[in-house]
Amino acid sequence: MKLTKGINTVWLTLAVALFFILFLNMSLLRELVHIFSAFEELDYVFITTIFFFFLAVFNIVFTLLAIPRLEKPIFILLIIMSSIVNFAMYHYKIIFDPDMITNIVETDIAESSSYLNMSLIWWFILTAIFPSTAIAFITIKRTPILLDIGYKALSILASLLVIGVIALFFYKDYVYVARNNSHLRKQINPSYYLTSSFKYIKHTYFDEGLPYKQIGLDAHQLDNKNGLKNLSIFIVGETARAQDYELNGYDRPTNSYTRNIKNLISFKNVRSCGTATAVSVPCMFSFQNKNNYSKKETEAQDNVIDVIARSNYDVLWEENNSGCKGVCNHVETIKLEYDDRFCANLTCTDDIFLKDLEGRIEKMSDNGGIIFLHIMGSHGPTYNERVPDSYKKFFPECDRSDLQNCSDVEIKNSYDNTILFTDYIVNRTIETLKNYEDQLNASLIYVSDHGESLGENGLYLHGLPYSVAPETQTTVPFFLWLSDNKIKADNIDMTCLKEKAATNAISHDYISHSLLSLMNIKTKIYKEDLDIFKGCK
Repeated sequence: MKLTKGINTVWLTLAVALFFILFLNMSLLRELVHIFSAFEELDYVFITTIFFFFLAVFNIVFTLLAIPRLEKPIFILLIIMSSIVNFAMYHYKIIFDPDMITNIVETDIAESSSYLNMSLIWWFILTAIFPSTAIAFITIKRTPILLDIGYKALSILASLLVIGVIALFFYKDYVYVARNNSHLRKQINPSYYLTSSFKYIKHTYFDEGLPYKQIGLDAHQLDNKNGLKNLSIFIVGETARAQDYELNGYDRPTNSYTRNIKNLISFKNVRSCGTATAVSVPCMFSFQNKNNYSKKETEAQDNVIDVIARSNYDVLWEENNSGCKGVCNHVETIKLEYDDRFCANLTCTDDIFLKDLEGRIEKMSDNGGIIFLHIMGSHGPTYNERVPDSYKKFFPECDRSDLQNCSDVEIKNSYDNTILFTDYIVNRTIETLKNYEDQLNASLIYVSDHGESLGENGLYLHGLPYSVAPETQTTVPFFLWLSDNKIKADNIDMTCLKEKAATNAISHDYISHSLLSLMNIKTKIYKEDLDIFKGCK
């Protein structure tokens, strides 16, 4: 048999393993440096073995993946995906757990394109295009199948021998580092994001779904004492953190539009259900608590929006983000149409909601209703694109998506401009409701889905696993406004409510039950202990 000249698959596999260690696991290497920098004494021999340990492990994995005649496309695909993952992990400290995979899959083109920048492009060229091109043009030396298996078996045995020798002398050291730094496994590229992707695919396409269950079948409206209909607007915020709100003690005027509004209350200690939209939005409108939240169970039963609709209220969901994540599937939903006055670069600023808001209110029937506005809010990394220039007050700002190349001051300014603009949207929405105050028992809730990191401790954006996420990603703003008619009709003690807002710790768990209370809906699934109005109504 005539054999093709070229490189043997064994050497190609070893080269790919080496490339992954040196260039596609920079986040892992940085974390190891951070860990060892805290050691009082360093064992340099042990530290050196870590390189050979990972080289051996990667070599085994890639050897098993090196299927004859498919090894090139497999390696190229892995390098391309891992390059992008590596960039996000290294620059933003993003962890690609199953929730993050869900968030990525459920995003839209407009949102994903905001992450495109020259830093990413150069990174991709250097760590994906160049090595992939090299692999594509390499000639692989083809050997008889049995000989090929023999070479691969020897390579795996050699790698196992390396691992065994290292374990013989340094087992206790590895156990110590692993036990005290369990997060390290989440830094390994490509194993962790591939495992997370497998879990997402398994749950989405192969797990047998639970039978759908309707809940709150007994839900019904209670009569209002003044005979006026209830109408509420619920603004679902995006990526806003409580720490940047003037009403919560922030030292910048980010509540310039709402600070003097009568009957507006800010709940100052509110925890989110998750650190990404794909988790927080379904969770906050479900009847599950954060501690027992299950995506599978949530998808298989009604949420509070369904129960409100069942209570004979008109329900409308308006969308200016990446979708409602399933919570609006059973109610009227409007994806706002592109309008050149408000839109550019595939996204629209949130003042687009204001142009037809009065019309939406006037279309509500005599049954009353609730309008959900899912805003773009403070979605990064292109914070500067969320605010029309005429509403920006803090300068200089970061006008690029590779945040690591902006100063802390620039990032903070561009982010705080989004908080201030959201405050403008809240104010204008309240002022619109006031125009109907003699006709309605009006109310408004604004709450964000999760927070954001702006470079503190080297962290950017959001989406870290909740157990390790900083408070900036898990503490969110929560505003409540009530019209005079609503206060009188429901006999609400505003002094009591303000005291609770200032002192009590609450969470997204309170939203569903507080909404039932706000809309005067009676049902057995209502829990008074999770109602912000408890004791004040």
